[in-house]
Amino acid sequence: MKSKKLMMVSTGFPYGQGESFIEAELAYVSDFFAKVTLVPSFSAPHTSPRATPHDVELAYAKARWGAARVIHVISSFIRALGRQPWLGEAMTILGRAHRIENLKELARSLYRARLFEQFLERQFAAGKHYDMIYFYWMVPEIAGALSFRNRSSLESIKTITIVARGHGGDLYEELRPGGYAGLIDTITAGIDAVFCISEHGKKYLTDKYPELKPNFHLARLGVVDPGFINPQPQDDILSILSCSFMVPGKRIHLIIQAIEFLLKVHPHMHVRWTHIGDGELFDQLHLQASRLLSSHNVEVVLKGYMPQAAVVAYYRDAAFDVIVNVSDSEGIPVSLMEASSVGIPMVATDVGGSSEIVNAANGILIEASASPARIAAALLTFTNKSLARSYRIRARSDWSTSFNAQCNYLNFGRALLRSMERS
Repeated sequence: MKSKKLMMVSTGFPYGQGESFIEAELAYVSDFFAKVTLVPSFSAPHTSPRATPHDVELAYAKARWGAARVIHVISSFIRALGRQPWLGEAMTILGRAHRIENLKELARSLYRARLFEQFLERQFAAGKHYDMIYFYWMVPEIAGALSFRNRSSLESIKTITIVARGHGGDLYEELRPGGYAGLIDTITAGIDAVFCISEHGKKYLTDKYPELKPNFHLARLGVVDPGFINPQPQDDILSILSCSFMVPGKRIHLIIQAIEFLLKVHPHMHVRWTHIGDGELFDQLHLQASRLLSSHNVEVVLKGYMPQAAVVAYYRDAAFDVIVNVSDSEGIPVSLMEASSVGIPMVATDVGGSSEIVNAANGILIEASASPARIAAALLTFTNKSLARSYRIRARSDWSTSFNAQCNYLNFGRALLRSMERS
């Protein structure tokens, strides 16, 4: 099996700051293949990729975002009309709300599918053959890969295995702005396997497509054992951590409001809030924190973006009582996996697969619609240092059982090989 070649399609990895968790996965999964080629869908001009031992193929990103983008989009869309089953989807869209928005989504999906199909045609014509195409997300390009395989008469192409991971925003169709994901029925019906990062995601697909249940599998993400435990704070300051992009869905404003509420009810408390991550709302949230928290006994530390290795190193020395995540949707947050790996207890909203990592023994799961007062009450629990110690022990134990990168990614590598045998 070590003779097999894998193409892995990402959003941007190894370019940009996102998808940092792919690095740990590749360290294990690549051992199951003779060669791995990374295909990012986007790469910012004049930027350098993160170091990787694998080949990086930029032809698709350049076709999609390069100087000839408009020409490629129009020609790919026109050609896709004769290659993808779009008419039924268009009729369904016209009978529902958000027609214009969803027709645009369908058009985007069609051109991306055809553009990726053309990319594969050129790859194979140039003698670059792959045994498996693995999409890190459920994306329209999968439909292009399926069309490429289905239309070929060559055995080397007809036997390609096509798989994907299913996370959160890419998986749950109702979370899309118009409640529709382009070509998703075609993709789900044709793909060989979908590896969901949560039981919640797997159940979602099984309920939606019960006839395809054998194709849906659980394959959790994981983080590498850092080899240390985060020191528990010993002073009287409640040290709160959050780690996410500063975007609307993460609802970081609720954390600020919760801390404000906490200090109004307990004016003699001292709080330190540390946030790791940046994004489009950084300036707005910085201003909100300055306005609402400046008159209280609180220290606000906005670290901005930090590479994953730097985050883990930071946890070695900076002591935290609790990490909080109040997103309105999730797969399973990698930030919580990282925190639990060093024994930091968790508070999180009960959305997506968060209940699969946060439980009553290692933290507090709160309702998705939790108010600032409810979030504050959960955070207050961790001022009891003795009680918090039991949460910390269990957080580390649960990481070892369910989110250890070595265990999860070795199992995933084996699962990929099995899917090649079945397809």
